[in-house]
Amino acid sequence: MRFLGTLLLCTLLSACSTGYQKENGAWVWVDYNENVGKRVTWIPDADATSFRVLDNKNFAADRQRVYLQGKPIPDADPATFEVLHKMGYARDKNHAYLDCERVLFADPGTFRVLDFPYARDARRVFCGTLPIPDVESGEVETFRATNTDKLMSGTKSTILLSHFIELNPEFHGLDTLGIQFVILGEWGTGETPTKKFKGFKMIE
Repeated sequence: MRFLGTLLLCTLLSACSTGYQKENGAWVWVDYNENVGKRVTWIPDADATSFRVLDNKNFAADRQRVYLQGKPIPDADPATFEVLHKMGYARDKNHAYLDCERVLFADPGTFRVLDFPYARDARRVFCGTLPIPDVESGEVETFRATNTDKLMSGTKSTILLSHFIELNPEFHGLDTLGIQFVILGEWGTGETPTKKFKGFKMIE
């Protein structure tokens, strides 16, 4: 009986529309949770006249802000913002992003996604939002994502910066950047001709 109830609920939820909607003249983000049902996230200060949903339906923009599932992306420029990858990579004229977080020190003009969790620009390779310190500038073009664990390599972890630094004190300088979170893909694997990596750490 419980199985039938769960099946019916899943069927009902799949028929419901998730995404950006207008309610009472205001834009909201709507999703569904099997425990609580419909959840509505109001988007405060959204400009209804310029609000538009982007090709990746998780993102939207108005004349002042860019949004991910209804949450504003700090400092994102709506005029130049573009989504690059289904995993949430994007860029504008100033920064590269993964979800709502900046990819740290990335050059948006040369930034490109390899295979999650890896991306690169002309000078650095990144795991999620974090530059990988053991990939030197001369090795950037030789880095490739191998992602040997196909089941887990797409796993995305958002970690409070203070907790990340507690676990990885060599990154203490990140606490001067005015960020709260880092995003990692700790199950990804990659390599250069002479080095191997799991997540952001060199293993060989």
